Amino acid sequence: MSAYISLKLIHIAAVSVWAAGLLYLPGLFAAHPECAGSATEFRRLRHQSRLVYVALMSPAAVIAVITGTVLVFLASAIGGWLVLKLAVVTGMVLLHVHMGRLLGLLLENPLLRTPLTHRLLILPAALLVTAVITLVSWKPV
Repeated sequence: MSAYISLKLIHIAAVSVWAAGLLYLPGLFAAHPECAGSATEFRRLRHQSRLVYVALMSPAAVIAVITGTVLVFLASAIGGWLVLKLAVVTGMVLLHVHMGRLLGLLLENPLLRTPLTHRLLILPAALLVTAVITLVSWKPV
């Protein structure tokens, strides 16, 4: 198997894990207000949320961005398609950073927002992930 194909597989796996985290974390955030009354449940939820963000999502995001950058140079990809994809990836990075900030705020105040408000974060995540999949599917050869 060539190095290019191996790198592409690593990139696809990393984007998949990152996207899954972006879609899953809002559900964990929504549980914070509900678990605020029980110290044991809240501690378990905090551990799970941090594990998803710090141990899974963040490394996957870094790997996805690095391998994607290398793939762009190896394939000499240029044009409007790439600009659109980079804009969507920038949106994913900004949402990722926002979720990290929210993770820190929820430690200080688990009742910061309602569960519905947290669940609404699934919408931009789903739109961005769908946009990436669509752009990759429409990629010019």
